[in-house]
Amino acid sequence: MAAMIAFPVSAQDLFDLYQNSVSKAPFVAFLARNSPGATGAPGHSFVGFGVELDNGLTVYENLLGFHPKGGGYEVVKAVFSSTSGELKSVIEDVAWDVELRVYPSDSQFQSAKSVVQTWMSDAPKYNLFAENGKNCSVFASEVAAAMGLNVPDGPGSKLPITFISEMKDIN
Repeated sequence: MAAMIAFPVSAQDLFDLYQNSVSKAPFVAFLARNSPGATGAPGHSFVGFGVELDNGLTVYENLLGFHPKGGGYEVVKAVFSSTSGELKSVIEDVAWDVELRVYPSDSQFQSAKSVVQTWMSDAPKYNLFAENGKNCSVFASEVAAAMGLNVPDGPGSKLPITFISEMKDIN
């Protein structure tokens, strides 16, 4: 007879599993999703920071992507020129189509966090094609490079799903 595993059914159960975990192995995940529906949008790449608990539960503590600041007109402007950008978490980033997960050393983890702090305190200009600015895949590539990972050429000129898939293949 197969062993039965009780699945936590409440937020309190999940919190208790997290709090009582003997070990929390940190990871950095490089994620990408296709554009939902037939919008013609390029999709999105972003970076996740989290821990894997001793019971195998994966907890994403932060998901960060680089976006045009302000939305609306700024999103359209980002296609044709540079606009203000911002590093932020958005609800759409709880789903992805491809993931490269890395279990970093302490120094790699700190290097990744350092890139995030730099982009948070002084966000570069955003441009969808990263010609006169940077885009979401360039952010992911800078985090990966700081960690010493192999990074494909041209992160800003590829669809996010293509870029993260290529990075996954070479690491």
